[in-house]
Amino acid sequence: MALSLCGKAGVANTGELQCDKSKGILKKVFIFNGAINAGGYADETTLFNTLVANAKLSKDAANKIFVINEAQEIADSSESNTTGSLGLGFTVTLREGKPVYTVKIFAGADLLKRLRTFNNQTIRIFEYDANGVLWGTKKGANLVGYQAKLFFTGNRIATGQNVEEGVVTFTISILSNSEYMDNPVFADLSGNNIEDVIPLIDANLSYLSKASNVYKVKAEVPTSNLLGNYDVFDEYGTALAALSANFSAGTGANFATPLTITSIAVDNGLKALTVTFDNTAFGALSSDTQIRLNPPTPAQLDAGDVTGLELMSVILTK
Repeated sequence: MALSLCGKAGVANTGELQCDKSKGILKKVFIFNGAINAGGYADETTLFNTLVANAKLSKDAANKIFVINEAQEIADSSESNTTGSLGLGFTVTLREGKPVYTVKIFAGADLLKRLRTFNNQTIRIFEYDANGVLWGTKKGANLVGYQAKLFFTGNRIATGQNVEEGVVTFTISILSNSEYMDNPVFADLSGNNIEDVIPLIDANLSYLSKASNVYKVKAEVPTSNLLGNYDVFDEYGTALAALSANFSAGTGANFATPLTITSIAVDNGLKALTVTFDNTAFGALSSDTQIRLNPPTPAQLDAGDVTGLELMSVILTK
């Protein structure tokens, strides 16, 4: 009988379950720096609904999911393994190379500018493949993404030799082979529409004018267009006014003192929202008091048919 330490060395048996999964062609990358607890992935439907809900969180929320446009091309640019050898031919792998992928997506100049805010930051990502399978890893009992660094580039002049116009290239550099190779986990979400996990667009509230306690406020998406930002009033002005109960305002230290909003209405001529503060409370404020007008959350906006937006607050002055 051969003497062996294999049973003590943490090795595993080599049988295989039927219908085990392998990674398919990359379709989507989700940036996710949070964690989903066991209740959030109790089954495939629950996990999918968690992804949908987390994509509609504010961008400063811990469990926010940022959606990257669908991959149009992917190349494996992974580092080669480092090997060593002896003079008579024995070769061994000394260090395993880290996975690196080069991905092409379609995106315009303004989206590229926002994507580049993630460049070279240590983040976590989920991979979603063409088979409808979501891939990540676990940290304790929680589902998390793989540790990675991304780098986005593009918006160069097209040469006419290849498909280049509107193409953004980014690299995915995986940081942990232990997570990526040894401890991946998957969930088959193929029965769901992954397009329900939507990216959001930042939209700024901005001051236009005032008359006493009545303020005119615009809602615009910042763009790279020299002629100005994109005004969302025509699409969403009426719907935003209908969400008046979800707006709030505050003054004082950290804007923690509530200021009552009497009404929010549309001004079709100015393509603006008319925000009226309580006359008595407003009158008691000192001159030059700053007021922060807080918009509805992305989830509240979505419930009110203002889809795909995250509104930023605005500071107003008495």
